[in-house]
Amino acid sequence: MSSPFHAGLVALIGRTNVGKSTLLNALVGRKVSIVTPKPQTTRHPVQGIVHRPGGQVVFVDTPGFFKTRASRLVDELHGRARDALEGIDAVVHVVDPSREPGAEDQQVCDVLQGVAVPRLLCLNKADLRRRPALESWKARAGEYAAVVETSGRTGLGLDTLVGELLSRLPEHPPLYPEDQVTNAHRDFEIAELIREQVYLQTGEEVPYRTVIELDSVEPAVTREGQPFLHIKASILTPHDRYQRMLIGVGARKIRDIGTAARQELESRLGQKVFLDLDVLVDRTVGQ
Repeated sequence: MSSPFHAGLVALIGRTNVGKSTLLNALVGRKVSIVTPKPQTTRHPVQGIVHRPGGQVVFVDTPGFFKTRASRLVDELHGRARDALEGIDAVVHVVDPSREPGAEDQQVCDVLQGVAVPRLLCLNKADLRRRPALESWKARAGEYAAVVETSGRTGLGLDTLVGELLSRLPEHPPLYPEDQVTNAHRDFEIAELIREQVYLQTGEEVPYRTVIELDSVEPAVTREGQPFLHIKASILTPHDRYQRMLIGVGARKIRDIGTAARQELESRLGQKVFLDLDVLVDRTVGQ
């Protein structure tokens, strides 16, 4: 008689920049969620699917909790993080022991008080030498079903985390086919990879509320008969000065963004890409 199969939805939740997206990508084995140093890079709950012989864990990456001035965007992102906790089978509270717990961590703990499913504490960034808050987080072990130390960068503890989750997920057939690793559709991934490079190529200069709008994604062929994907996209930013920053002197910055994004897209899509980027002002973005 074969062993029962376990499957379910598991939310990754935590304050901003604790490494949830890096952890998710490491668990899945490829990039399904973009990663940048900017707060709340994750805008929409992205699912990454981990397959094991005895089960399937569908991780849901959520926007990080972030203390900043009030805005519609921040409220909306916090709302999406809370909404992602509906209908899940377990939750992983990801923390960064290299930083002392603060108000953002307390926001997460308050949200988790109303969660009835198994809660696991993930002590992330185990590859760092200095983690001064490690013992204070370990002291809260009694509030969780299990505590696991992990590193999204080195892979430490990932199998242990998956094993702890599978033992607590319900008996259920697979939620996704074995060859699927994310629920994100192609156009969403394209827009996200462009947004990632906007952040990485501009540092702290441009506000994180920048939005990518895809105008068209069309297959095409060169004069030599080589196929490629023609992508036309717009970077929407809320102010003229950010538009100028994104374009740069002599259009150098937008070329840098376009080159880096095209390389990422070609790697992800496995085909040549022609990327046509424009920068537009939309004063309603992120209000």
